Amino acid sequence: MDTMKTIAEPEKLRLGTSLPPGDPHGVSVHLPKWADTVGWALREPRVVDAMTTGYPRFFLSLVVDRLAVRLLELASPSDVVGVEKTGQRLSRLLDSVRHAQMFRKALPEWDTTQRTSSRDIGVYTVTWDGEITAVKEDNVPNQFECRRIGDEGIVLVSYPAELAAEAKAFWQHTGFGISSRRATHWLEDAPFLSASPAPNPTPRPPAEMISRKINHARAALKQRIAIGHSSPSNNLHVSPSDVFLFPTGMTAITETADTIKSLRHPTPDSPYRVAIFGFPYVDTVKVLHRVLGYVPTLYHSTPTALDTLEETLLTGSIDMLITEFPGNPLLQSPDLTRLHALAQKHHFVLVVDDTVGTHASLALLGACDVVCTSLSKMFSGGCNVMGGTVTLNPASPFYHRLKDVLEGRREKGEGEGAWFWEDVVTMEENSRDFEARVARASANAEVVAGLLRGSGAVGEVYYPKGAPTQELYDRYRVEGGRYGFLVTVRFTAPERAVAFHDAMDVAKGPSFGTNFTLCCAHTLLAHYKELEWAAEYGVVEHLVRISVGLEEREWLEERVTRALRAAEGVSV
Repeated sequence: MDTMKTIAEPEKLRLGTSLPPGDPHGVSVHLPKWADTVGWALREPRVVDAMTTGYPRFFLSLVVDRLAVRLLELASPSDVVGVEKTGQRLSRLLDSVRHAQMFRKALPEWDTTQRTSSRDIGVYTVTWDGEITAVKEDNVPNQFECRRIGDEGIVLVSYPAELAAEAKAFWQHTGFGISSRRATHWLEDAPFLSASPAPNPTPRPPAEMISRKINHARAALKQRIAIGHSSPSNNLHVSPSDVFLFPTGMTAITETADTIKSLRHPTPDSPYRVAIFGFPYVDTVKVLHRVLGYVPTLYHSTPTALDTLEETLLTGSIDMLITEFPGNPLLQSPDLTRLHALAQKHHFVLVVDDTVGTHASLALLGACDVVCTSLSKMFSGGCNVMGGTVTLNPASPFYHRLKDVLEGRREKGEGEGAWFWEDVVTMEENSRDFEARVARASANAEVVAGLLRGSGAVGEVYYPKGAPTQELYDRYRVEGGRYGFLVTVRFTAPERAVAFHDAMDVAKGPSFGTNFTLCCAHTLLAHYKELEWAAEYGVVEHLVRISVGLEEREWLEERVTRALRAAEGVSV
């Protein structure tokens, strides 16, 4: 095992430390105590002030924020009709004009005071040379042309400060913001942002070298993913051209759902409808409903709910159904065979998010139309880069129409061109040993699940192996595939959950699928504002989720055993 991929002494990490430690682009942050997670949820100053980074869709990178402030100073907010020059304005940075126009449309609709119009939202293109141009509401120009890869323009969106919460929600739901690597590149190298050249500038690679690296990285990623989803025994051959890369996993989901809307025109009596099967990731629900305008119906991942869905489809239609396989955090597996049969019978697009399961363990593409994956998780493993992918099933009846729309947006410079080249190269390098890491982490997770199931302090362990839905998981398990690296545990009392969490000497914070073991109070991190709603699906407040990493088995066993002793020592 490469010990550089794990954290030798995580118990020595301080609150707010980037995960991985010392990485300026880390996508998690250390929250060592349960009270720290509560403090982050409540935005307590002692926690917020200690944060050096955070998960990029929940925590605005400090370097991205610096760039946004600087560009807002250079733009001219007075150009936006209807905005007082003295009014305080904030900004976000996106990588696509079309995304910025979606932002401009959404914010006034979400403004509960109804005092904002789209004219109050400024959209500006910013070129590498510092040319800042206001974009009209009805204009969606092609993406920027640039002389050099990496110097593509970005888009500045400015808005009244009173819409800060709405702006953050849009940015979080969609994953449309620029990365910390792109922001660093701009602040350090964009000629118009520096009054004088740095005394010892870091030399930039020659343009030809960058071009070769990015072309190789994109091709390697597509080939790696296409091979992973192919199933020769089932006559499923996926081409790299069936794989579409995006800067984040949520962008992949957003663009998939937006592409599905192109399959038909809605009417007042027949709006776009989506079924969400199983406990949904909260941003998936919100991007489908709030951003894209789908009418969502949520179903529990149970046979009874599947019966209800089937009855509903006899009298009504849906455009798409999305499900996770297995679900996060309860690791239940939906009956994908039956869902696929319903999709074929009732002509809706079946979308599966396989981020938790991964194509290293499961062959899911043949049983759906589209697979969406957050590459930020175990595919990368490094916890230092964001990315997402959409893979189309070439046997799907929707294949050609969906592919045409996705390719059309590529021709306009979106998608892969919007994924900053340094992020792409980092993702490709991180993912070279993906299958081996999944196998090792999954083997470790089986051990952890066994230890947890043997404790009297534990009420239930959620893990695909040994779960009521294991048979559904096994239908799609590849030869040699295991049961994944994610384990969730419910203790017999909330106090025991807190004791276990605080005594578990591993890295603690948001995200999962990291090469190092990562523990978190999942429900508080992901659903603090909707605890009652989450509990209706069994996602109770005091769940502890463990993303098991690549550490030596003895190291893991010792730490889990010690944390269990702490939980067992709590009198309830």
